[in-house]
Amino acid sequence: MNSVMGYNDGFQYPESNHRIERSVAFGSSTGGAGPLPIITTLLADPINVVSTAIETAGLRDVTNLLIFTSIISLPLGISVTLNFQITRTNTDGSTIKVGPTYTFSTLATALESESFAFQFADSNLRPGNYTYSVEISTNSIIDITPGLTVNNATLSIIGFND
Repeated sequence: MNSVMGYNDGFQYPESNHRIERSVAFGSSTGGAGPLPIITTLLADPINVVSTAIETAGLRDVTNLLIFTSIISLPLGISVTLNFQITRTNTDGSTIKVGPTYTFSTLATALESESFAFQFADSNLRPGNYTYSVEISTNSIIDITPGLTVNNATLSIIGFND
């Protein structure tokens, strides 16, 4: 098996020591959560909304741009503060939180749906396999009325050379 300085990512020509480099990678998944109950105390665990994996072998000095979009359906009279967090699981299985917390907060005076979206750039990464998850964090609150749902949640990741 050929390798360049002990590194083999599967993107090499078998007859030489030249690696095939690529300039972009992509991953995307859909998901959702709910209907959720009234939540007025800290949750024991975060609620997963959507997870997406991306393989960045063949890139160098990787930046992964995460794009999250969703529709939050709200029952009449609900008071809600949802805090969304991002976790990254590395090839070795270790999981860490990355990026800031993104907050959706409203008091619904009618049955309604609202869009909620954010972007985050996770940079200075080594090439590898990463799984990102968007979760509703443990300090979120749903008060007065149960039944909130997070629909059509999409997490897309574009990995590129920094």
